[in-house]
Amino acid sequence: MDIGKATGTGGSTSRGIRYHAMLALLTLAVMAAAAAGLTVALWLASFFFVASQHVNPLHAGLHAWPDAAMAWYDGRLPKQGRRLAGTALFGVLLAFGAPALGVYTLLEQSGRRRLYGSARFANEADIRRAGLL
Repeated sequence: MDIGKATGTGGSTSRGIRYHAMLALLTLAVMAAAAAGLTVALWLASFFFVASQHVNPLHAGLHAWPDAAMAWYDGRLPKQGRRLAGTALFGVLLAFGAPALGVYTLLEQSGRRRLYGSARFANEADIRRAGLL
């Protein structure tokens, strides 16, 4: 028994480190995308809430919707609960749903072959490949 000698080449440890590093980078990327999506959703909710109050929505920052929600909770904005919930839902759907729908559309169309405009006459190689000659 050689207790003091190295038994491997070290290749498995570098693969393990590489795997964990890629997993950590993927986790950080997903968390950054989620944070960015939530920030966009909050801004959109603020934008639509301020627009629903008939005020210029371009002046709405990230603070307008949370301030309005706290004011509604304190009773200073009665009858605005549905409007707050609707703008929050619309902001989240727009911030997360639109990119997801775009990615789905791109992936769905990438596997299809064109139906219109791709017709042509067969040449001799196509006829031989089909086994007709």
